Amino acid sequence: MEATEVLDGDVSLLPSVSGRAATVLRTALGVRTVRDLLEHYPHQDRYRDVGAQVPLADATPGEPVTIVGEIGRWQVARPRGRRMTIAKALLVADGGGTVEIPFFNQEWRAKATPAGRRVAVSGVLERFRTAWQMKNARLVELGPGEVAVEGDRVVATYPATEALPSRRIAGFVAEALDRLPPLPDHLPAEVAERRHLLDLDTAVRDIHRPPSLDAVRPARRRLVYDELFCLQIGLQQRRARLEADAVGLDNGPLPAADPGLAARFLAGLPFDPTAAQLRAFVELGADLARPKPMHRLLQGDVGSGKTLVAAWAMLCAVDQGRQAVLMAPTEVLAEQHVRTLTRLLAPLGVNVLDGPRLELLTGSTALSRRRGLLAELAVGDVQLLVGTHALLEDQVLFDDLGVVVVDEQHRFGVEHRTRLRDKRPDGRTPDVLVMTATPIPRSLALTVYGDLDVTVLDELPPGRQEIVTTVLPSDSPRREKLYDFVRERVAAGERAYVVTPLVEASEAMEDVASAQEVHARLADLVFPDLEVGLVHGRLAAAERDATMNRFRSGEVQVLVATTVIEVGVDVPEATVMIVEDADRFGISQLHQLRGRVGRGTARSYCVLFSSDVDPDGGGNARLEAMKGRPTASRWRSATWCCAARAACSPPASPACPT
Repeated sequence: MEATEVLDGDVSLLPSVSGRAATVLRTALGVRTVRDLLEHYPHQDRYRDVGAQVPLADATPGEPVTIVGEIGRWQVARPRGRRMTIAKALLVADGGGTVEIPFFNQEWRAKATPAGRRVAVSGVLERFRTAWQMKNARLVELGPGEVAVEGDRVVATYPATEALPSRRIAGFVAEALDRLPPLPDHLPAEVAERRHLLDLDTAVRDIHRPPSLDAVRPARRRLVYDELFCLQIGLQQRRARLEADAVGLDNGPLPAADPGLAARFLAGLPFDPTAAQLRAFVELGADLARPKPMHRLLQGDVGSGKTLVAAWAMLCAVDQGRQAVLMAPTEVLAEQHVRTLTRLLAPLGVNVLDGPRLELLTGSTALSRRRGLLAELAVGDVQLLVGTHALLEDQVLFDDLGVVVVDEQHRFGVEHRTRLRDKRPDGRTPDVLVMTATPIPRSLALTVYGDLDVTVLDELPPGRQEIVTTVLPSDSPRREKLYDFVRERVAAGERAYVVTPLVEASEAMEDVASAQEVHARLADLVFPDLEVGLVHGRLAAAERDATMNRFRSGEVQVLVATTVIEVGVDVPEATVMIVEDADRFGISQLHQLRGRVGRGTARSYCVLFSSDVDPDGGGNARLEAMKGRPTASRWRSATWCCAARAACSPPASPACPT
């Protein structure tokens, strides 16, 4: 049987995949075929050396080890004054000796693996008071008569669900790899040799079942190379089609009443634009003057002045007698853009007398207001429109759309951009500007956004300070000092965010911080003297907004949240951002989260906690890349580029068709 036959086979054909498991794989993880299963890659940096299986007497403290034995008893404790439980198993090791195995907020383990069961426990052995204790333990139940742990010494952690934990997915993958013949390599041998890349078959097997921790990075590097290679081919094909088919707008010279709104806007600014913004005006101006439509990416960190550049481009359209639209991914961000544009355009008389009309359209816009707004938009009475996905609806028609701006473009698909661009009835294409706050190097931007020209805002306006970023292990002894520092900042009138990956504790991701648990601990134990708020996506919008308003006003000083605060939240007094389990977030999310602070004139700080870093905060390429804000020179740094490339996920298909 050839490799393609195995890859294209339904995942349910694997003997270990039951019908119920196949349903969960399909509905929860999008895994239908063996190819899908092998493309369901482990979490980056979530590999664990479980250690060699040895008798307790031969184990080395402080190093990974696996101990086999029988659970003697369970004890479940609830420390007074703390909203947590500690389920502690006593392991009676084969060959003699006992080990305590503590699990925090996992009371269910006592029922799932009761006393008397034989288990293998992997972790780091430490001496705690007078007893041996296993830190960060991983427990696997053994079958009758089993005396050893089957499987690999290096264990990967997969994206999983409560119904299908990582351990079972790893078993499915192992079976698929055992049945898979050697994969043919689509990459020419001379290219692989020149780039120092593994062959495809080795890369696919090592990404799932590495013989050592050192084997993971080369495997990932080959698969990431394939992904970017395939992506670049597709993007260049799309760009060629776009340039061949698109018909732009005949903008012609500026109106006789020059200087128009765009020139008056710049002349009336109470500050001087940065050199990077001035370069952006030149590049965008050249695009707007060409007969071919503009397709440009405006890239810059939070606070670099992208909105000002976008406002200028939109006014250029109004100067030509056309309309401009800005689309944002959330209502909160759209409303923030309206406030910002209203402030910036106030000297031009926006929404006053004969000044330009600026309006907002979202899913929450009242029906009566919506009807009137759509009518005014269709006849050209509204020149500037800001909105969310509601802009894409068929009923939204423009009289003469000239410029389209898409903010936080990574939150939209290409089809969203296309649908908004196609809002002209005459078949011509308006000029398109997409914006992102994720500071990736220009070389990588040209790879990921190969169908776009790239403009970079690589400096901050005067008054903005760089955000001091620190990476720490989750169990760092510096955590207590950090909490003291937060209390000092609050006393100075500032505020702090604490962000977690989960809303509530999960059995499938037992070691990952949840907002509910962290909020309870901070409110009860760490900051009982402060007001600690909680926001997440499961709260009703009214409750979430009320808490955010209390945070803005200072009534709440510490806000525990999930990624609902990722975009559109502007609290200048917030100066501290703490991210728990930061390795669980993408690099784009981390930049967005860090961008919630540093929005005022005070020095701001971002602390990234992770269990995947060493005591000095190293060991995770993505988090190391976050340590310093990328200044103009750093954007072009080879180290930064490699770190960002390594962060790309998911890697490419094991059977790339190119």
